[in-house]
Amino acid sequence: MAANSASVLTNFLINLYIFLGCFGAFSILRVRPWARRFFAARRYAKDIDLKPKRLDVGLLSWIWPVVTYPEGDIIDEAGLDCAMYLRILRFGVYLFFPLTIFCIIVVLPPNMTSKGIDVILADQAAKNARNNRTSDKSDLVFSNFDHYSLSNVEAGSRKMWAHLFAIYCVVLYTLWLLWRFNRESVILRLLFLGNAQRGGPSHTVLVTDIPGVKEAVSKSLQSEKAKRQELKKPELEKSMSSQKSVDVQTDDSVYLELPGGPQSQASSISAKRTASGRRAKSVSICEPAIPQPASPRIAAGKGSSPSITGRRSNATVSPIPTANSGKSSVSDSGDFESFGKPDTDLKVPPAAAAAKGSGRGSIFNLRGILGGNSSDLQYRLVDETVDPKYAATGGKLQLARIGKTNEEILKELLVMEKDGVVKGLPENLGVDTRPLPRDRRNTKHYQYPNTSLLHFWETGGKEVEFPGAAEMDPVAKAMAVLKKGVTPQQMVAREFALMYGPNIVAAVNMIQDTTTLEPLVEEYDSICQDLDDYLEMAKLRLKLRKALPQKQLTILVFRYKDMECVKKFQKKWFAKVDAVEFWLERLSILRERIKHEQAKCLRKISCSAFVTFNTRTAQAVAANSLHSHDENAWRVQGAPAPFELVWKNLSFTMPIKNGRLYILWAAFWAMTLFFMVPVTIIQAMIEVPKLAKIPVLGKIVTTPPIKQLLQAVVPGVVLKIFLAIVPIILRIMAILSGSTSISEIDFGVVKRFFLFQVVVVFFGTIIVGSFFNQLQQWVKNPTGIVSTLGKSIPMTSTFFITYLLINGLGAKSMAFIRLPNFVIFWILSKFAGSPRARQRMWMYQYTSNGTTVVDHTIALLLGLTFSCINPIVCPAALAYFLVNFVGETYNNVYVYRRQYESAGMLWKTVYNQVMVGLYIMQFTMLGLLSLKKFKFSPFMFPLIIFSITSHISTLQLYNRPWSVTALHDAAYMDMLEADQRRMNLLAASRDERKKKRDKIKRAYDEAVRKAENNDDPPPPYDKRLDDIPPPGGPGAGKDELLLLETIDGDGYALNSEEKREVEEMYMNPVFKVNLAEVERLSKLATEVQSRLPRLNEWVAEYKKYRRETKKRKLLGESEVLPPPKMPEDLTIYDMDPNLQDSDDEDEKKVNTELDPVGSAQDPSGSAPKGPAGV
Repeated sequence: MAANSASVLTNFLINLYIFLGCFGAFSILRVRPWARRFFAARRYAKDIDLKPKRLDVGLLSWIWPVVTYPEGDIIDEAGLDCAMYLRILRFGVYLFFPLTIFCIIVVLPPNMTSKGIDVILADQAAKNARNNRTSDKSDLVFSNFDHYSLSNVEAGSRKMWAHLFAIYCVVLYTLWLLWRFNRESVILRLLFLGNAQRGGPSHTVLVTDIPGVKEAVSKSLQSEKAKRQELKKPELEKSMSSQKSVDVQTDDSVYLELPGGPQSQASSISAKRTASGRRAKSVSICEPAIPQPASPRIAAGKGSSPSITGRRSNATVSPIPTANSGKSSVSDSGDFESFGKPDTDLKVPPAAAAAKGSGRGSIFNLRGILGGNSSDLQYRLVDETVDPKYAATGGKLQLARIGKTNEEILKELLVMEKDGVVKGLPENLGVDTRPLPRDRRNTKHYQYPNTSLLHFWETGGKEVEFPGAAEMDPVAKAMAVLKKGVTPQQMVAREFALMYGPNIVAAVNMIQDTTTLEPLVEEYDSICQDLDDYLEMAKLRLKLRKALPQKQLTILVFRYKDMECVKKFQKKWFAKVDAVEFWLERLSILRERIKHEQAKCLRKISCSAFVTFNTRTAQAVAANSLHSHDENAWRVQGAPAPFELVWKNLSFTMPIKNGRLYILWAAFWAMTLFFMVPVTIIQAMIEVPKLAKIPVLGKIVTTPPIKQLLQAVVPGVVLKIFLAIVPIILRIMAILSGSTSISEIDFGVVKRFFLFQVVVVFFGTIIVGSFFNQLQQWVKNPTGIVSTLGKSIPMTSTFFITYLLINGLGAKSMAFIRLPNFVIFWILSKFAGSPRARQRMWMYQYTSNGTTVVDHTIALLLGLTFSCINPIVCPAALAYFLVNFVGETYNNVYVYRRQYESAGMLWKTVYNQVMVGLYIMQFTMLGLLSLKKFKFSPFMFPLIIFSITSHISTLQLYNRPWSVTALHDAAYMDMLEADQRRMNLLAASRDERKKKRDKIKRAYDEAVRKAENNDDPPPPYDKRLDDIPPPGGPGAGKDELLLLETIDGDGYALNSEEKREVEEMYMNPVFKVNLAEVERLSKLATEVQSRLPRLNEWVAEYKKYRRETKKRKLLGESEVLPPPKMPEDLTIYDMDPNLQDSDDEDEKKVNTELDPVGSAQDPSGSAPKGPAGV
């Protein structure tokens, strides 16, 4: 049953009270000292450089500054994605404010002044009278609120001209507003990209499906394992004992599970004849031909964990050395002959053998142990011989060329041969030595196969072999390159250097398979956080002089049975252990395991990589070009930001992702159909006439207040509850489908959730309202379905009006104040052990588009669709967007952080969804006007055609600018950025020189003053004060060296510092975990734990002293007991700034209640206070 006017008014008033209550509570709570950081997290966060503006403390003085907040400041402070999200709400306000006035003036009067509902009810009454009955279950049921809708207009009435005119005005105004916002979104995106950080996503692409890498990695790791097994044979013990400092990394069976790996050990190695006559196997382990001094990068990769040094290089991380000399940093493939070939015949000098036993533990001579020569070498994963200067690309890149070099061509030009004479033949022998004439047949690069019908018949229909197909096969070419000893990083770098030039590729970061490492790092970080929080709490207790008992944990014994702190209990299931002792031992174990897994995972290279270019132009070309004719190889796309990557999905190949995507869509449609059933059943069950038939509920549900709630509030609330869990399910499905970034996941949720709501919310509700209520009439009179739809579909507008009011005024107001989150924060903050733990509760609050954008686009769809059916929907939609604009602007500017930055790519999805709303509106009105027998309804076809044309032309105009960077814009930004970088480095270099000169001058002046004081002759004048050193001379500063390096690349190329930043930026976080944290926590735990027993003992004595003093005071005794003396070492953390809470309430507590205890002995209150709370 449709809700009547009283029910709609009740719905509006209830949600209005909720809105006023939530905004009033927020206005009061936001200025409270104990709550203001929760409601303005970005304002008080210490890690945000650009903070939002300070707001007044007045009750309502915050609204106007938030509504008028400049969009430029929003972009600077919160990003373009935040600004684009708020533009959706602004678009809704700009759309429905004029539509509210227009539709109420144009559409509402014809609806209210018509008598269509009265005519329908009179016909039904006459029909029932002829059949001698009062009513029929198949009768249409109307409410007084339906008089505002198109249902009240008589069929064929000329008043529907007003509706047709309104449709034209609404559609044309919406298209104009969309055109304006589309143009502005493109300009804002271009400006934002121009200000983006250099070397990040603006200069980087993500390369997936790199051919040959999986096979090469699998075979290389299998070969290494086979070679280590050979080393363990008894006959090799004598040879191994003669080697000094042999350090072999032990691998487990996880390498056997790598995709593309051989099925058996025999298939992973190739037998070769050695000098001793026995069969040996090819191996990827080798030794360097010439010993090289260990650079800091190489030393970090050998002697310590990469995470401790904080950096790692793709070229210097292997525990297994390689055989190539410095030439191996260039290409070894036949396609890149000018890069050089591996020098496989070099002999190792004695000095190299000495170097092997003197600190370079990972380098050893397998050739001397097992025999064989360097021709056995095939796959290499890393190259430790690369100059650290070129480690970012695996070596110095050169221009790719095949055939003879330029020098060889010029040398042959100088060779003169006798005409008509062939070498080896008598001079008097007449031979025509003239070359054949050049034509297209003998100068083409590739030969075509014979595919004639006769050849097909002769070969029995066998597949034709194409002569040049192998050379164009990306997999075959990649395998050929990798087999020649080129590492995957070098292959990727040279592949892109071939396309864009060696001076354009700045860095290549290979992606590793870290499946076994991620759970260890996750547990390590969790334990570090728990231990750090406990120690911070212990330090705070020492500062406050509060007792703290030793913390204990209950653990499963069989899970940690190898730990020393667990073995001593000798229990089978559960045991209580000292928390600090357990955490420290567990961290030590995890650190060693992480180091071990890091060394292994660094060699488990996946078929994906990040390639960073020196210019935006190269990135724009690479991200939007077809790199290979094989779509399953060398797939290139723009790289997401490092902080939004889903690292575990980066190694998925395209066939795997496509298969998962098909399963995702099948599961999505199954879920959509599943949700239709319970929503339909519940919507049908909560109707008042059906509930009134239940004996117990009959009198209750017919009570006017309950009846109005059931008609206008409960259906929308039920639908909102069902929709709450859908985004969570869609997000999980997007992750499982192989999405590589949070933005890709979020955009996928937005698209599918919108489709879900269109099917379930819009069409599902129409079906529920129009089909099930008139089911019996349709069964009796199937030919009357069309006319029934024309009468009943406008009735569903009442439900959508109440739904917009519930979602806008009610649900969004409660979402604005975030009451459940605030209650949880307020409770947990009381139990937080330290200011740092309390800070984490309010500082990091995130939002996502998947749960909010779709609500706004559905509101646009509903408002547009029913604007010309029931104009009351327009003020309901306007109220929705006004409330959300104020609340979301405040939260996005002052509270929320975003997990990604896509440079405004969201607007493209929003535009398409708004156009879907326009199409649904126009086709709905076309159908309704036709069902209402309005003979001029075909006049809508030109408008529909114009809308489709506008949509297509807009996509042609803005589709690519919304997602890619134009080459002209990229080149212009490169030019501006190059000049800016040079000028910034010039200013920094001049400052360095000035500081250096000032330092020399101060030293000279000090020497002069000292000589004057000692009556000594003045020192000689320092000529360095007048000298102008040449650029890059001795003593040049860091910025000056970077300036010279930048000038060498004309300001476009990344300098060495920027390359290191890129290398660190696109490194998997599991390799950046701080393993040195264990030492700091262990030292801090020793300091804190040693003081806790004395603190607890002194607090107990002080409590006893206070009780005794109070007792003596009550008894009237004048003798004063001396307070117990506090150990002096308990004050070690009294001045620690990290223990100072920033809240005013806590500051007051620290300054009044928590004063340190002194030695005064006045029990009346003048003596210093003891432990807090005692």
